Amino acid sequence: MNNDNIQKLVLLCHKMQQEGVTPSVGMLRSKAPFKVSVTEAIETIKRFNVSSAHTPKKVVATNNAEQALSERVAQLENEVELLKRSLSDVIKQLSK
Repeated sequence: MNNDNIQKLVLLCHKMQQEGVTPSVGMLRSKAPFKVSVTEAIETIKRFNVSSAHTPKKVVATNNAEQALSERVAQLENEVELLKRSLSDVIKQLSK
């Protein structure tokens, strides 16, 4: 297998990791866009493990940021609902 294909497979491993899936030989072989032997998949997983050991972990920070944004959106939606009710009450009082 050439180096270009292994690099593509390592990138596929990183993509799987970002999706929260731990890359494995079987998973890699099933998701690869081309035929991959067991020995090629093992070599790729080894290279992925070495490269990911040197890569900062951004997944946790991303998950925390997503959770914080989701909480903020929920808070803002509640505030908008309260404002709608208050505005509705004011309009009712003015129309009397």
